[in-house]
Amino acid sequence: MKHLIYVLFVLLLCSIGNAQDMTLLHINAKWNQSNNYDLKGIKNCKIKMALLEDLVPSMKAQIKSVPTIILLDKYGKPRGQWKAGLSFKVEATKEEIQNRINIIHLGK
Repeated sequence: MKHLIYVLFVLLLCSIGNAQDMTLLHINAKWNQSNNYDLKGIKNCKIKMALLEDLVPSMKAQIKSVPTIILLDKYGKPRGQWKAGLSFKVEATKEEIQNRINIIHLGK
């Protein structure tokens, strides 16, 4: 888990300019793109997409199902995670994800 956090943190540091405090990282595989989760309309965070095939091997090994959505705080620490089940779809609602973001955002 430490390796995953470190890789995500480095990935985010390379891409953050005037980014918001939190980032939703959506990871999926090329073969499963029909099941991408629509994160449009999610507020108070930056949204990043990554393909499993493009990740470094140590990070690939940490992802057990696709798609996976990880909520990271400004330090790269995971604050929420939603994974696909047997359907290869994330079953969480946008409201559930937004509520987690809001709770963390307001708790600053």
